[in-house]
This record gives sequence, C-alpha cells and structure tokens, in this order.
Amino acid sequence: MEKKWHLDRIDVLKELSEEDRAFLMKKAIKKDFEKGCCIFMRGDQGNTIFLIHKGVVKIYDLSESGKESIFWFRYPGEVFGLAEVYGGGVRMCYAEAVEPTSVFVIRRHVLEELLQRNPRIALLIIKILSARLRRLGEAFKTLSVYDLRSRLALLLLNLGNICGVENSDKITIEKKFTHQDMADMIGATRQRVTEALNNFSRDGLIKCDSKKIILLDPKKLSSIIPTLE
Repeated sequence: MEKKWHLDRIDVLKELSEEDRAFLMKKAIKKDFEKGCCIFMRGDQGNTIFLIHKGVVKIYDLSESGKESIFWFRYPGEVFGLAEVYGGGVRMCYAEAVEPTSVFVIRRHVLEELLQRNPRIALLIIKILSARLRRLGEAFKTLSVYDLRSRLALLLLNLGNICGVENSDKITIEKKFTHQDMADMIGATRQRVTEALNNFSRDGLIKCDSKKIILLDPKKLSSIIPTLE
C-alpha cells in the first residue's frame, strides 16, 4: 500500500545535524502536559512551534455548538504549530495532549536562527506543510464526495500507513483511537462509525479489540474507496 503522506510524519530531530540538534535543544524550552491539557487554543498568538519529545497531541477545531473536528494526531519527533509562526497571526485551532506529553517549545526567532545556520531545513518545513495541506484538501474532498463507509475505509488505511505495523499482508494499528475520535475525523456520529466498523468486522476486513485495530485485508478495504477524478 502506497504511503501517500509519509512526509507529513518527518522526525525533524533525525533530519538535523548533530550540531544543529544541539543548538535547538539548548534554545528550546521543554514543557510537560498531562492527558487532556490544552497546549494552545484558537486565538492564542502563533509565535512558537512545538516539537514532540514524547506522547501524542491531537489537533482539532470546535464548531459553534462545541462539536470537535479532529484534523490529525501528532507523534514524537513531529512538529506542529507551523502554520501561524511566520504570518504572525493567531492560532486557528486547538492542540491537546491525549496522553502525558513532553514538547520542546521553539520561539520564532530561534527557528529563524536555525534556518540561517542551515537553509536546508526550510525545504524540510516546506515539504511538511505541503504534505499536510494536501492531506487536508483530500479530507475536505472526501467529506463532500464519499459516503461514510468509504470515508472510514480511507481513514483506516491512512492510520495504517502512519502508525500501523505491517505483517503478512495485515496491518495492525497499535495506537488507540476511540470510535468518537474516528467519527470526529470523518464528520460522522460515533454510532454510525461503530455500526460501520461492525460491518467491516463481519465482512472479514478488520478485527477490533479494546487496544488495536487489525486490517485483515487492506487491498479489499481499499477497493471500497471510489477513485476521484
């Protein structure tokens, strides 16, 4: 299965030279967040970026009625908060720790100094932002074109690409995503997602338990998704 958005999950620290990594770690501020703590919220000043040391961060927005729309999850080595740091604007979404999480807070002037030391990092950031913009565009397209069954199949395959472990043509998604999380990522209700997952299980496409989801037949799951022109 093609890993379409692998650039979205670049481990930035691994891409830096030892010298640049040491510079960044010296200048960054490490912060710890308990599960459920807000790292930033809509309206906050966007003058910093964040690099995840450990844990998982949920990026989402809230509708006027308070309903969550989850854009994605971020994992160790990934950066988030990039979109506003150069425009000097305010945050347009929320970031929340979904488990005990440590991040390095990097102020804009530190990032700019790092880019002056090594301009190649600017290309890395452009690749990350481009991949995320492409994925967001695809997500909006599927909401208007695909039915729920197709959107859920695509989400499972994308989660398999990003945080799954492949073995004997099966993919195990070891990160725990609740049915509500998945519903919030594809614009559906938890009840309908649960029904669709149960149908996938009965069809022999997936196997679920409380800790993981196994994609038993990724190729057949992929065949559910119509091709967009």
